[in-house]
Amino acid sequence: MWVARVDEGFVFGDLTPASVETLTGVPMLLESADARVRARLLPETCHEADDEEQWRRHAVPELERLFLSRAQLVRRDLATLRKMPKSEHKLLLIPDGHASAWLAALNGARLALYVMHDLDAAAMEPEGFAKATPKQQEALLRIHLLAELQSVLLGDLDLEPSGPFEEFVIE
Repeated sequence: MWVARVDEGFVFGDLTPASVETLTGVPMLLESADARVRARLLPETCHEADDEEQWRRHAVPELERLFLSRAQLVRRDLATLRKMPKSEHKLLLIPDGHASAWLAALNGARLALYVMHDLDAAAMEPEGFAKATPKQQEALLRIHLLAELQSVLLGDLDLEPSGPFEEFVIE
């Protein structure tokens, strides 16, 4: 994968089929009805039951609309994926005006993958990768890819892969 800064935003190129699959899963993760995902994206925030009920009644619907609008925007941007010449890899433009929504969507997707695969802090460490199940390893690779995209959108253009994630990021 490579990235270039252009007037319109960020161009991500040489996206592998696995990378594209991960990105196309982002909206679905944000829209997930899985109770673990909902609890992680919309956690309890108040100690008092009445306060929590009030927050859930007034704030949660707006937060859910925000997640839905981010998922829709990401889905629209993903619809513009283009095939690279002489390759099965793809090219994606994330316009500057969409960067904040992408950042939030990528973060939400990472949180969803984390809870759906029963990961813990130890699994996020480089030595934890080897101890994870194959499904957890796949989730960790996807989480790492989404983190790399977040890093780029935040202005850190150093995409040097490291650790057990190297093959996934640059394949």
